[in-house]
Formats: sequence, C-alpha cells, structure tokens
Amino acid sequence: MPPDILLIICDTARADAFRPWGGPQPTPAMDALCREGISYGQAFSSAPWTLASTASLFSGRLPTEHGINGDCFDWHEGRPTSPANAVRAYAQSWLPDSLRDRGYRTWGASCNTWVSQWGGFDRGFETFLDLRDRTRLPKGPVGSYARRAARMWGKIDRGGRRAVEGFSLRLKSAGEEPLFAFVNLMETHAPYDPPRPYYPFPFWERRKTRSLTGGTDKSRRFLAMNAGVSDPSSEYILSIRNLYYHCARYADRVVGDFVRAVKDRGRPTVVAVVADHGENLGDHGLFNHNSSLHQTLLHVPLVVWGRHVEVGQGRVDEPVSFLGLPEWLVGLADGSGTPVSPNGPIVSEYESTVKHNGVPADIQALMDRGDPSRVPGLVNHAGVAVRVGSRKYVALENGEQTLHDLASDPGEEHDLLASRPEAASEFTTALQDWRNRRANQPRYGAGDVAEDEIADHLRDLGYID
Repeated sequence: MPPDILLIICDTARADAFRPWGGPQPTPAMDALCREGISYGQAFSSAPWTLASTASLFSGRLPTEHGINGDCFDWHEGRPTSPANAVRAYAQSWLPDSLRDRGYRTWGASCNTWVSQWGGFDRGFETFLDLRDRTRLPKGPVGSYARRAARMWGKIDRGGRRAVEGFSLRLKSAGEEPLFAFVNLMETHAPYDPPRPYYPFPFWERRKTRSLTGGTDKSRRFLAMNAGVSDPSSEYILSIRNLYYHCARYADRVVGDFVRAVKDRGRPTVVAVVADHGENLGDHGLFNHNSSLHQTLLHVPLVVWGRHVEVGQGRVDEPVSFLGLPEWLVGLADGSGTPVSPNGPIVSEYESTVKHNGVPADIQALMDRGDPSRVPGLVNHAGVAVRVGSRKYVALENGEQTLHDLASDPGEEHDLLASRPEAASEFTTALQDWRNRRANQPRYGAGDVAEDEIADHLRDLGYID
C-alpha cells in the first residue's frame, strides 16, 4: 500500500529556529520527529528565498536549472508580476505531478502569496487553498484593529490553524487512494507576531513591539538596513530575535497538530518537514532574507518521519542539499526510496535583491550617495555559494569572492582568500558551471501584475511597499 505523504515547508525557518538544531525555545513536536525519524544536522537550501527554493523542492533542480526565480518576473511600479507562467511551463519532473501520475490524490494549502494559485503553484493539485488571515476580516483600520485583537487573544495566526483544519477535513473524506498533501506555513515569517500564549511580551507592549517589527514600511526598512543606509537600534535586534524564536515555538505547535491528525487517521504516512530558507536577525548586520548567501539563510531544518512506514532513524551530520528530498518522496511512493545523502558540492544561488525584492528609488538614491562599501554586492549582482566539505565559496557576477572554513569559522567572519587567493582555484569548475547555467537557464514570459488582495498580502509580508 503506497503511503500518504505530507510535505510541510516552514517558511523562513532557519535551522536554529527549532531545539534539535540549537534553538533557544522548546519545540517538542520537532524534537519527537527527529527522535523517531531521520534528521539532518546540516541540510542546505538551494536559494535564500521562497519562490526559487520552493520550485527547487518540487523539481529537485537548482534555480538556474528550473528558471523559476527572480529572472522569471518583472517589477511594475513596485509590484511584481506573477511567476505562474514559469511554474506552468516548466517541462521537467514536478513533485505533485509525479505523485498524481502514480495514483495519488493531491491537496495543497499555502499561506504565502508567492506559493499560491496566483503564483502557479496549484499545478498538479486537485485542491489548493490560498490562506491569508486578512481574507476573513474587512480591510482598512477596522479590519486592522480587529485582526490585531484577534491575534492578541490567540484567535488567528498566519494561516497555520486554517491549514490544519483544512487538512483534517481532507483526511476525513479520504478514500483508499493514497494522498499527497503539501503545506506552506508562514508562522516564522515577518512580521514576527505570534498569537497568545506564544507572544513573549506583555499584551500592553504589543503595539510598541509591532511598530518595531511590522508596519507598512517594513519592506523599505529591511532594504535600507541591508543596503547599509540605515542602522537599527539594539532594542530592535533584541525584539525581533525574541519574537522570531517564539514564532518558531508556535510553528512547532502547528507541526504537532498536523502529526496528530496523521496519527488519528492511522494510515501509513510519511511526514517531511523542511524550511525553504532561513532568516537574518541582525547576523552580519543583515535582516530579513535578501542580499545574502550566508548560512543563516541557507542552513535549514530537515526531518523525515514515518507512521507505519520505514524511512530510517537517527541524525545525519554530513552536509547535504535538500534537492534530494523530492526524489526520496517519489521513491517512497514506489515502495523504496533512498534518503538524502551527501553527494558532491552543495550549491545555492541568488539572482540579486534587485531581481528578488526590487529597490525603491529613494533607497537607491541613498545608496548612490552613501558609502558603496556598505552595500552588499548581492543587492545588485547575482551570486552563487558552493560548499565542499567544510569550505564554503561565494562568488558574484561582479567578481567579488570569499572563502570560509565553516568548521573553524561557522559565523563566516574570516575570509581565507585575503591571505590565500589561490584557494579559489578549487572552485573554478563549479563557478563556470554556474555561469553556464545562468546563460542557458529557461526563460519565461511575465504574468499578471500583483493587484488587490495579492498586493495587499505581499505588502503585509514585507515584499512590497
């Protein structure tokens, strides 16, 4: 009997969001999954943001191979066009399609507008739910205050609760055919605002901390900080870190609710939990998840657990890419499946902040007038990170390059190329391969411009002003 398969993406969850990877807050659901299943201590994403990395999790390919990245959409007056044309035109293996072809019923739910019907990610799914908390409340000041009050009292979240409800209902109507379910959870995504009882500050301070971490200008604020034209206060950094890790506590609660629903169903099931990318919380002077290929964005949690299905047990500490996950899940559907394993260089790619987030004209003007050395090269230039063993090499299209030994320098503070420039020669082939992939990556036409509810939700998440 083919097992049910549940893939949970914890959007924006850096590895240390959860206790098994060094997180500061208790996360009992992830603890149990890691104890009973197979977990990866050093799993890495192929991209530092959602669109490109989720497409990699569905295709098993790098962003320059599938082309569903910042190069497949345009910006119009501060709003992106849809990547749906790229998702639907991609002609290679796609996880929901592969499982549907094997007789699986397919169900999806996403709390992220990039991974939505607008974004084309309903491809391969019989049912796909777009979950946004603002769709249940009126727009404007009344809706804003109502939403804030409801979250303060633990009545709503960033869609996780509704995703669990939808999944549980789908399980009740499930027949004999195996089910593939996919969920994108946004509980650790900015603005960091967990519901009670996970909010770490007194309720009367909620408005104050919300102004630090949210607000209509957060997209502009993140870009200004990362471009070196704005310096955050120490209070800001402490607040967002505290809030973020309590968001992860709540995300763990939601993951646990999914696992309980699986256990109640009783059918053989594989549950895979992974993050699409991490988050900068002041690390390297950076915030959010643009302008960077640091480990804080690429090192992600990954655990696979089986209910009446043998998937393996224990912890793998060698570095791996999460690109092997879709092939493993399809293999389990076929009755076998090889776990993700260390295999060659681990590659991660980024198209630049200009492609990913856009840069508002006023921020660009400040950058032009300021100290150019403070502007990360990845703001304007594409880059690639290549890991071989403990060595991590990063190269940009403008010629910038760095090399770190993560075993002795996990914080990526000491560039080895400063004293050993010849060490870059080890990565010459990988660098040329990336350049070739970029030159030959699939090209797609841009889709519809984000408007109305789509634009509102992207704005709420900090992608646009």
